[in-house]
Amino acid sequence: MIVAAGLTVLWTAGDLRQFAQIDPNASAAEISARFDDVLARAMEKYSIAGVAAGAIRDGEIIWSARMGRASAEGDSVTGSTTFNVGSVSKPLTVWAVLALAQDGSIELDAPISRYLEQFELPTGEYDLEEVTIRRLLHHTAGTNRHGYGGYGAHEDQPADAVELSTVFEPLAVVRQPGEQRMYSGGGYVLLQMMIEDVTGLSFEAALQDLVLRPLEMTDSGFALAQLPSPSAAFSYYGSTIEDLRDVALAAAGAYVSGDDMARFLLAHSTGGGVLGASSLDAAFAPTEPNANFAMSYSRWETPLGLLIGHGGNNSAWNAQIYVRPDTQDGFYFLTNSTSGAQLDFELSCAWLSMIDVQEGRGRCAEAISLTHKISWVACGVVLLSMLVFYWLLAGMILGKRSLSIRPRSFGPIRLALRMIVFLCVMGLLGVAVSVFYTDMLMWRTEVTLIDEMPVNEIGRLLMSTTILLILLGAALWSSPIKSALKGKGPVSS
Repeated sequence: MIVAAGLTVLWTAGDLRQFAQIDPNASAAEISARFDDVLARAMEKYSIAGVAAGAIRDGEIIWSARMGRASAEGDSVTGSTTFNVGSVSKPLTVWAVLALAQDGSIELDAPISRYLEQFELPTGEYDLEEVTIRRLLHHTAGTNRHGYGGYGAHEDQPADAVELSTVFEPLAVVRQPGEQRMYSGGGYVLLQMMIEDVTGLSFEAALQDLVLRPLEMTDSGFALAQLPSPSAAFSYYGSTIEDLRDVALAAAGAYVSGDDMARFLLAHSTGGGVLGASSLDAAFAPTEPNANFAMSYSRWETPLGLLIGHGGNNSAWNAQIYVRPDTQDGFYFLTNSTSGAQLDFELSCAWLSMIDVQEGRGRCAEAISLTHKISWVACGVVLLSMLVFYWLLAGMILGKRSLSIRPRSFGPIRLALRMIVFLCVMGLLGVAVSVFYTDMLMWRTEVTLIDEMPVNEIGRLLMSTTILLILLGAALWSSPIKSALKGKGPVSS
């Protein structure tokens, strides 16, 4: 047992997640090689099927990685392979809305009801005239629906955004507009319907005209069937899983290739011919109630200029972008696997260390420290499990305890108390299994620039906890043998 415990401690110490820092003064070739190494190790460790990732420095692409597979048949990820980017769809919607405002089709500070034809917000206690386009872009319009899930082929599905917003996920104004920032995918669905009504086009066609084609993002779009090289979605175990249909396209329905994402990030410094300087300023300006956010982007003031970013998670898909427009620096990763968000700990932190963002360094260090704490707690639970197992096994070998279908004790009160504790332990075990080993909940944290929990460490903790609860249940169900204590034959109480 001592040897096993020692090996467990050594294995935990050797498997702790590391903060991969990159020297900002290194050459482009050295930086690229370092990123490749970090990505390859992370993909293997966290079972990530395919990744497109890249880094930009001074307006030049210094690293572009296309690794892993994009199909069950083993087709490789290429620069044109498209990934669902989840909520990173929102910045694309921001650009489309600002392009419409720039050409005079809409006014940002006008109520969205002025332009909506196919949908009408339900009236309530709040003035709908205060639900302006700018506030919707800033998530300060008071609309509900934080996020949306996709729909599987076996499910009832809304035909369009109108049915989604009236029947499946009713939209409403639930907070005083302009009073506070409340992240709302629902607000972006309102913008989706507005874009369609103003342009007379489908949302997909409008985004192609307003943003994607002008930026030469030729492999990207919102209509999966029209994409030339879409990636499959993969589970942690490497098998393909169903890609769910998104109806909330403006909030989470974009599919973008790695090459196209690089083009989009580069355009953040110049507007790419889509947005002028004043429109870019509006996109990146701080939200009035909360300066840490812009029009959907998160924002951080750094000594070398503003840093903005956005993350996206949708079923098996994970994406992250960061841009520092003033210095033309950028970073992105796109993945097709359920565990792909783990790259936020590995790749995002490496890039943030390279551009020397102090807040990023501090928060990444905090994130890595969190993973270490979880790992050591899991190690402690394993050691406790070993102790319980040793106590139970030794007692049975020495003839002091027995396992039987009918538990025994020295008295009915002790037996009853022991069974109550046993039921509590089994209840906790049921909670652990039902919550953490199914798709009932997605755990998230705001502890860092990263917004994803360390899946591997949490999984290890949950598995060790499950084993401990099973062993505790067995120990509580086991019965002491009186003959071992009093030299008499076993007697049932």
